[in-house]
Amino acid sequence: MKIISVSNIKGGVGKTTTAAVLAVGLAEKGYKVLMVDSDPQANLSMCFMQEQPDEIPSLYHVYSEQKHIEDVKTRIKDRLDIVPGDFSLCNADIQFFKAGRLRMLQRAFKRLKTGYDFVVIDTPPNMGILSLNAFFASNYVIVPAAVDSFSLKGIRLLKETIDDVSEEAEKELPVAGILLTKYNSRTKVSKLLEKSLNSAATLLDTELFKNRIRQAVVVQESQIAKEDLFSYSPNAKVAEDYKGFIDEFLERTGA
Repeated sequence: MKIISVSNIKGGVGKTTTAAVLAVGLAEKGYKVLMVDSDPQANLSMCFMQEQPDEIPSLYHVYSEQKHIEDVKTRIKDRLDIVPGDFSLCNADIQFFKAGRLRMLQRAFKRLKTGYDFVVIDTPPNMGILSLNAFFASNYVIVPAAVDSFSLKGIRLLKETIDDVSEEAEKELPVAGILLTKYNSRTKVSKLLEKSLNSAATLLDTELFKNRIRQAVVVQESQIAKEDLFSYSPNAKVAEDYKGFIDEFLERTGA
């Protein structure tokens, strides 16, 4: 089972969209996939679920040890399940920041009875207890970066956090790559950003994914319709972008 954290300290970079489309794309390739919504905003959950996430058992109940992770997951479609998040996770840094609490999610995954090929975690846009738990449990990190909101300073913080986690966990936590989102190759800012991102990728000991994700309104439309992108608009160019990215990710990680 390979566990992937999708992370960026900046908001509005397509983090949740990337986590959702990656999970669906892997499931469509025949892998058994579990999505974990570790963001208190619960946007990943709301992309797929009709019920409000705070009305059903969630990741919060796993952290508070009220339920096992096997008991809170919900089937989304064939080969794809989700552990929903909810607003209660907003207090996670206060409620769960105690000795030994950095491995709670890792221990929860070990209790899974269902065999998954991949777990995809949508992390919050900060380096708090929820992100740290995700990193301790993960085999890889994917960093989405939008052309209108990238910060090299944020990458440095991410690098420091990953280094600390690697040292504490006594294992390497590789960044599989930086994924350019909301990309427009015709603008000067996109081309300028690539230069900064190449520097950031070097800092993280990784590379930019060759596939870029262009900005497209069908992404937001699919989320409002609570349909995955590949079902909602399978022939959209942005869907092709994501398919290329998923193939590239699998090649990089040797899956």
